[in-house]
Amino acid sequence: MNNNNIPTASQIRYNKATFWENKAIKNILQNKAYIGTTIQNKRSRISYKNRKLRANTETQWQIVENTHEPIIDKNVFDRVQKMGIVQKYDRNEKKNHFLLDGLLICYECKHKIGVRARKDGRLDMICNNYRRNSKLNLCTSHGFSYGRLESQVLDYIRKLFTDIDNKKIMLNIKNNKEKYDYKKILNKIEKEIELINNNIDKMYIDKLNNKLSEEMYERLFNKLKKDVDDKEKEYIELKKEAEKGADDNDTEIEKVVKDFLKLEKATPEIMRVLINRIEIHQDKQIDLIFNFRKLNNFFDNNCLL
Repeated sequence: MNNNNIPTASQIRYNKATFWENKAIKNILQNKAYIGTTIQNKRSRISYKNRKLRANTETQWQIVENTHEPIIDKNVFDRVQKMGIVQKYDRNEKKNHFLLDGLLICYECKHKIGVRARKDGRLDMICNNYRRNSKLNLCTSHGFSYGRLESQVLDYIRKLFTDIDNKKIMLNIKNNKEKYDYKKILNKIEKEIELINNNIDKMYIDKLNNKLSEEMYERLFNKLKKDVDDKEKEYIELKKEAEKGADDNDTEIEKVVKDFLKLEKATPEIMRVLINRIEIHQDKQIDLIFNFRKLNNFFDNNCLL
């Protein structure tokens, strides 16, 4: 479907540059609407006060057959479901669990990076987006030794926390100005979004005045619209980080530091308390992002290379 340039639902509805993935195909193959069946009450609101939706169990679904004309033969549909049952397994049941599970992110495409064991016992990392869609050239493998990365991350955190615990740099933490001037950066992104929207308006006027062809307008509009979406997403994420960083306090940081240094062996739980994510660049540069914004002021990715 990707090779034949068949548009996804997001491309049709929102003009988003997306591609077909296994999950989307699986949902289509299991959709009973194609055999004339309507299923309701698959989700419900948590309460009248909380408008968030949660998934209901299949026993709560309201299933009505023959509500409309099917486009798929039921016998064909049933055969496909049997094939799916044979191949079904729980992806969440991992054979191996690693210290940095769920924290590794591809810097280029923002998908998670998985860890896999080789036959010789060595552990390698690979971008999940690349692994699933290697033929589409959407990303690169980002592969190198997981064991080396884990060791370097632990050594770095232990050294940094030892310095903090020895009060060598605690004063700097208390008095240090934020590395990022969030207000300045947020204002910059707002101006960039405004500029792009102004360009879209000018393009539309040019199209009305026949200064720009319909084809060229659509191509440029889609590109600029994607730029706006990316900028707005960046703005929201940065604003969340700014609000989170403002809540940091030295007492909490000092407690987390002491708790970590008391451990004989680090655990996945403590790593999730400390680390927000670890971004792996294509050139193997490492960005370690702590949950405590003040700690990020002292991170130097060159220490992990």
